[in-house]
Amino acid sequence: MPAHKLLIIEDDTDLAEAIGKKFSNSGFEVVCATEGRHGVQLAESERPDVVLLDLMLPDVDGTDVCRHLRQRSAIPIIIVTARTEEAERVAGLEIGADDYVTKPFSLNELVARTRALLRRTQGGLGVRSLGLAEPSGEAAPPGPSPGEELSAAGIRMDVAGHRVAVDDQEVSLTPTEFRLLKALLEHAGKVATRQQLLETGWGSAAEDSHLLEVHIANLRAKVEENPQNPKRIQTIRGFGYRLG
Repeated sequence: MPAHKLLIIEDDTDLAEAIGKKFSNSGFEVVCATEGRHGVQLAESERPDVVLLDLMLPDVDGTDVCRHLRQRSAIPIIIVTARTEEAERVAGLEIGADDYVTKPFSLNELVARTRALLRRTQGGLGVRSLGLAEPSGEAAPPGPSPGEELSAAGIRMDVAGHRVAVDDQEVSLTPTEFRLLKALLEHAGKVATRQQLLETGWGSAAEDSHLLEVHIANLRAKVEENPQNPKRIQTIRGFGYRLG
């Protein structure tokens, strides 16, 4: 199996070199950019499996890079930033990032989180396909049968084809949104707890409720007629969310 390809978009050359060396030693193929525009070009030409993206870049804001990448692909994106304010982190998630780490961070942890994200995407994802969750530390469940479909509340999901339609209109989801919606469809009419959804989206060690809240908001924006008054994905306070 070929090595996963990692794109680092980071203007701190010393840090980028350290990250690149760590990931290379961990079996990744690494390409780097120190500016946002160059990073976008590399994303299109190199077709990486995952992107590590700094928010503070010299030419364009990292959030603009994230938004551009997300509009064009479902590639997994991890924000790497010195911005510790909650609002800054949430902003990155709202425009489509799958996870974030704040500086300073452990390189070992960064590799582990990147691998976990890739495990939760089939075949490493990148711009090549959409992925499904695999429970952390456990064997992957059997793949879906050809043509398997989940449906509830006007939402249809072709699991094998990784396609979703709302009221017969196809919608585009990020890998994390796809996994969360699949879990909600599997629990249709029942409550999917916050912890269950965190594990589905980010693995058994996930604890950051903001990751879940922001991604549910993003998902509602795509499946609800009025995201401010959701009818399909309902919040069950103190427990989690229920579809239908």
